[in-house]
Amino acid sequence: MEGLIADTLDAIISRADKEVLVNTVRLIQRQKLSGSKGGWKEFLNSYDRQLGASLSNPSKRSPDVLLAFLKTFSEPRDLMIIGRILRHHTDHKAIDDNFNHFQDEESPQQRLVRLTREHPLYTSHYYFPTHQKEWKVLPIGHISSATTTTKMVAIDCEMVLCEDGTDEVVKICIIDQEMKVKLEKLVKPSKTIVDYRTEITGVSAEDLVGITRSLVEVQESIRKLLKKGTILVGHSLHNDLRALKIEYKRVIDTAYVFKCSDLPAKRTPSLNNLCSIRSCSSW
Repeated sequence: MEGLIADTLDAIISRADKEVLVNTVRLIQRQKLSGSKGGWKEFLNSYDRQLGASLSNPSKRSPDVLLAFLKTFSEPRDLMIIGRILRHHTDHKAIDDNFNHFQDEESPQQRLVRLTREHPLYTSHYYFPTHQKEWKVLPIGHISSATTTTKMVAIDCEMVLCEDGTDEVVKICIIDQEMKVKLEKLVKPSKTIVDYRTEITGVSAEDLVGITRSLVEVQESIRKLLKKGTILVGHSLHNDLRALKIEYKRVIDTAYVFKCSDLPAKRTPSLNNLCSIRSCSSW
């Protein structure tokens, strides 16, 4: 099994271009993974005696160095995680290439999808641990329909704080372009709740009495709504998707498609910022 995973990873690596390799190494750093030569900087110190970790920016390193680092990993769990990361970035680039191919014909809605994906924070915010159980990767369908359909739904989730410090979805609402409610449900978290955040969520312990709807059921309902490339819209949408344990690639994040003159470059506007639209403009 270990050999099969390694062979599959080698096949993916051999097809990956430098951009994919760079982003993969960056995410490995964030995940704090270490191979037989340690983490990225430790590897550089042993691999390149002259420069070592003084040149640690992956984009400044050659593909050969990046590949050599990736090949220091041999543990099955690490190989699975790296394989997922590589596939994520390979798929991301393939989708972007296809979206760009149809750019001359893109609709206003598709332009916002593209702007979301081009935002400098997209790669890090929208990389999800889909190798973990309970995560669902929802397909966007054939690329031609996924670039032409203008159907959209908007989502908002309310989250409670659980005893292990994580957030879980307690309420979800999805509406379509005509402002018709397509899904509005309470959800029973799988963990013990320590803070209902009632002042934000509007949900109390009493509201969940008798509620049995699971996250798996909600995921299936969302899958049915996102057929044939339907665009999913939200504000800081990656937070909702992370709580829902869903990866989906055709999204519009309203925190990404506007910039506010009074905010630092790497800060995204809040909904309050966007409501006072005078200081904000589209990218």
